[in-house]
Amino acid sequence: MFCFIIRIFTHTTINSLIISHAHNAHMIKPSTPHFQVIEADDSHMDFIAHFGSQSFVDAYKEALSLTDLKAYTQRVFSKATIAVELHDPAISFFICKDSKANLCGYAKLIQSPPPLCITANSPIELQRLYIDKPYRDQGAGKLLSKYAEAHILKEGFNSLWLRVWTGNNGAVQKYLNWNYAIVGEESYQVGQEQRSVILMHKDIR
Repeated sequence: MFCFIIRIFTHTTINSLIISHAHNAHMIKPSTPHFQVIEADDSHMDFIAHFGSQSFVDAYKEALSLTDLKAYTQRVFSKATIAVELHDPAISFFICKDSKANLCGYAKLIQSPPPLCITANSPIELQRLYIDKPYRDQGAGKLLSKYAEAHILKEGFNSLWLRVWTGNNGAVQKYLNWNYAIVGEESYQVGQEQRSVILMHKDIR
């Protein structure tokens, strides 16, 4: 796996997100009139396993073979794997619900070694942020993102980093709109396949 610094020049206007300072992070409300974010527990295991697997396949089906996708998701999104991760102190899951308590998405943070081009002192990886299709572009993803930012500040981290498949232009633009910056690119292996992913970073301080 390799990482190199790149510069991207864009004329797209980056929308600002209003994020409280670290000492006010706990005051961010985890809800809007339409959505609420809660921390996941064992009762959400089935949702995370099934919806996570489905979302990963949807995101990468144009880039990876179905054989590799199936093998990867059966391992990474198995109920046994999710059950262990829900109790791992280095991993946090957050669930988004609509006003009728329907589960509509989730986010996952993990304390993982960052690529070399992520030079912040205390970064943490936003490994997954998935929103069900009927709820997209309604504020659910933004609420999950803000909740994750508030959470990491309370835990002593000061920045988020993530990977996005290079062909997922919609996701890249969404994160740019949320004030992430493109900082590099690396190869990423799923099964027997290697594909290029974009590395993005956001300073929360």
